[in-house]
Amino acid sequence: MRGSPREISLWRFGDGSWSYTLIPEPDISTELARQSGARTHGTTHCVSFQPNGLEKNWNQDRYVVHEYTSPNGSVWKLRAIFDGHMGHDTVNHVAEHLSTKVQDRFNNAFPKLDPDTVSSLLAEVITTFDESLLVDMLSGIPSESQLSSLTEYEVQIIINGDHRSKVLRSMQGTTVIIALTNPDNEDLWVASLGDSYAVLGIQSSYDDRRELMFLSSYHNGLNPREREQLIRGHPNEPEVLSRNRVLGGLAVTRALGDYPYKLPSIYTDRVFLHASQSRNQRELINSVSNRNKTPPYISNIPDVKYVDLKSKRFGNSPSGLNTDKQGNDTAPRMCLLMCTDGLVDLYEDELETKEPLDIFQRCMDVACAVPTACETSTTSHCDNVALSVLRDALGGTDIERVSAMMTVEMQEKWMDDTTILFEFL
Repeated sequence: MRGSPREISLWRFGDGSWSYTLIPEPDISTELARQSGARTHGTTHCVSFQPNGLEKNWNQDRYVVHEYTSPNGSVWKLRAIFDGHMGHDTVNHVAEHLSTKVQDRFNNAFPKLDPDTVSSLLAEVITTFDESLLVDMLSGIPSESQLSSLTEYEVQIIINGDHRSKVLRSMQGTTVIIALTNPDNEDLWVASLGDSYAVLGIQSSYDDRRELMFLSSYHNGLNPREREQLIRGHPNEPEVLSRNRVLGGLAVTRALGDYPYKLPSIYTDRVFLHASQSRNQRELINSVSNRNKTPPYISNIPDVKYVDLKSKRFGNSPSGLNTDKQGNDTAPRMCLLMCTDGLVDLYEDELETKEPLDIFQRCMDVACAVPTACETSTTSHCDNVALSVLRDALGGTDIERVSAMMTVEMQEKWMDDTTILFEFL
C-alpha cells in the first residue's frame, strides 16, 4: 500500500492535529476492502471494520450467514450480527453456536413452522441460549451462600482453572440481531436484542420512492420506552440509569451474557471482579456492583418482527404486481440492511439535523446505486454493496477523510466496530 504522510484535525480524533497516511485510488479501495474483510456469502454482502490494530481494540463484532436444509429438503437462510462488548469470549461462543441451536430447534418443530410459531421459536432459542451461559458458569461455582466464605485464593483457583472460559462468557456480553427467510423468500423474521439495526427497503419501479421499515428494536438507555421500563422496575434507585447507561456501565438494556447486571452483587464481588482482564474493566464492574440492588437490570428477551414479503412484493393489481408508468406489471425491488450501531455513529456529523431514518435512507440510496450485477456477485469485494455503504459512512469521495479514518495514528479507538450485511431479497 503506497501513501504519503499527512496531518488532520477532526473532532472525532480530539484536540490537536494527528498524523495519518493519505492513500490514493485505487489503493484506498483495495485497502478498505482488505481491512473490512469485504466478501459475499451467496447473495449477502458483508463487511466488518475496526481500523485500530492494537490488540486491546480488536474488532468485537461477529456475523454469520448460514443456510440450512430442513427435513423436507428445503433451504432456509439465516443472517446474524453480534456486537460484542467487554471481550471476545461471549461473542465468539454465540457466533459459533447460536445459529446451530436455531437450526436444531426448527428441525424439531418441523413441519409446524407458521409465522407465529417461528417467531416464538426464535425468541425461545435466544433466551434459552442466554440461560445456558449462566448454567455453565454456575456448574463450577459454589452456591451464593458458600461464596462469601471462600478465601481469595480459593476463588482464584476456581475462576482461573478450566472453568475460566465459562465465567468470561457469562461476564462479557453481546447484542443479537437475526434475520431468517424461508425457502421461497416469502416470509422474513427479525429477532433483535440490543441496539443493532435491521431495515427493510422497498422500492417500486414506478418512481424513486423507497419505503423503509425498521424491523429491529432499539434496546438502549436512550430509548424512552426502555428507560421507563427500567425506572419502573427499579423504583428508588436513582442510579439505575446514569449517563444513559444501565447502572452507569452498559449502553444496551437487553443482551446475551452481561451477568454482572443480572445476578446479585456477590457474584460480581467474588467472581467477576477476579476474572476481569484489565484495570478499566475492574473499575467498571466494581462501580456496577455498588449500584446493583435489585437485579436483573438487563433483559434476555428479544423482540421478533414478522414481515409477509409476498404481500410487500406484490401489489393490488389483478396480476398481483405493481404497475409502472406505462401500465406494465413490475415487482418492487426489496433489500435488507443489517448493521451494528457503529454505522449510524459514523454519520454523527449529520445526526444533529437528521433522524436515523434519514441516515438509512441515504445508505439505501448508496446501496441501490451499485450496479445491479452485484446482486449475484460472487467476487470478494468488487461491487460489494456493504463495502460501498461503509465507504460512504467513512467519507465517500473525500479521500483525505477516508484515509484519516483508516490510518490515523492514535492509541485509542476513534470509531466503533462497524459491521454491515446487505442483501437484495
